[in-house]
Amino acid sequence: MLSRHWVGFLASFLLFPAGPLLAQPFPGKAVRIVIPFSLGGSSDITARVLVPHLAQRWKQQVIVDPRPGAASTVGTDYVAKSAADGHTILFSSTQYAYAPSTFARLPYDPLSDLVPVTLVTVSPQMIFAHPSLPVKTPKELVALARARPGELTLGTPGNTLPSHFFLSTAKVNITLVPYKGAGPLQTDVMGGHVPLGIAAISSVMGTLNSGRAKAIGVCARERTPLYPSAPPMAEAAPGFEAIAWFGMFVPRGTPPAVVKRIRDDITAVLKMPEVHKRLHEIGGDPSPMSSEDFTRWVHSEIGKWNKVAKAAGIKPM
Repeated sequence: MLSRHWVGFLASFLLFPAGPLLAQPFPGKAVRIVIPFSLGGSSDITARVLVPHLAQRWKQQVIVDPRPGAASTVGTDYVAKSAADGHTILFSSTQYAYAPSTFARLPYDPLSDLVPVTLVTVSPQMIFAHPSLPVKTPKELVALARARPGELTLGTPGNTLPSHFFLSTAKVNITLVPYKGAGPLQTDVMGGHVPLGIAAISSVMGTLNSGRAKAIGVCARERTPLYPSAPPMAEAAPGFEAIAWFGMFVPRGTPPAVVKRIRDDITAVLKMPEVHKRLHEIGGDPSPMSSEDFTRWVHSEIGKWNKVAKAAGIKPM
């Protein structure tokens, strides 16, 4: 028979949650970075720049785990419902902020089910064109679009919100052509099947450098060091700005100390000269920030794109 001492011990063990007593220290096993997109895109390339350095700091294997589907919501939901111990991290993009304006119902709450850890990189979007299009600047593009309303076409990879924002601020009528990603869009622009495209600089840098497409303007209010020769589209579309960003999130309930550890280690990696240089080469500007600041950033982005969707008459599906 068990003694009273052991009976009392077992009773107290069963009555109180075991989580804090048995919580696994971070990092205590392999860390999974979930990318809610297909392999080969900007998020995948950026993550793989960081992974070896994080693995070295954490002394654990760091796995890139692509879980695409439903405009990033499949992978996002997977992380939202994962254990809140820091070993499953979401590496998402601006799509995180587009989703609430795109879907009437999400399987997670983007404002509360995930904790924003840090911004990683920003990459203004770019409007680019086939070399044969007779425009070189944002003002020339807007003038041509106004002279030929509805005739020009603009390829959009994924979400169309940035394109609608451009059309409204530039006051032009351009037909939007949706694509499943920046890859097929670039192929069609280079082939002359669609004269214009819009995508993150980090996605189109190689195409522009090849000379098979030309930059018209960067979707920002001023020039960017990532592509300094491109004028801002805001010169012809006052107030227009569409910044592609990438950031890390963890499930709600992840201990603050773990959130801080992940944030601090990512920041340290982003400050490494070789990492900074490589990210610039692929069109990303390292921009780490605190969890609190990134939370405010995410909430602001969600609000911004909600307003754009309403102004464009876009109803969530």
